[in-house]
Amino acid sequence: MGESLNEFSHKTKNADQSWVLAIGGDLRKIDIIREFWQSAIELIDLKPPALWINFTSVQFADTKLAACIIAILRRADIQGIHVYIVGSSAVQDVLSLCKVPPLKYFTETKKAA
Repeated sequence: MGESLNEFSHKTKNADQSWVLAIGGDLRKIDIIREFWQSAIELIDLKPPALWINFTSVQFADTKLAACIIAILRRADIQGIHVYIVGSSAVQDVLSLCKVPPLKYFTETKKAA
């Protein structure tokens, strides 16, 4: 299986000009959330057709990440950009805890047994 991502954002441009922003690890730290937010906004400002956010390697998350996700979604919506999120159960759990309605483009990954 592939290696898990650390707490630094990784950016990749797809052939269709959309971007993938991936991050993993412990996303309860405000400095990590701020860096992630900046990376996401930089990509949204490029006005790609879509932004994919890969949270599959996130092990821990809290309300700061939920607020960041909502802010990213709002900013992208204003720009007319679809945001697709693939997240771990930790991300889904914090979104549920914060009573965030189900996101239209959210896919939760399941751990293999």
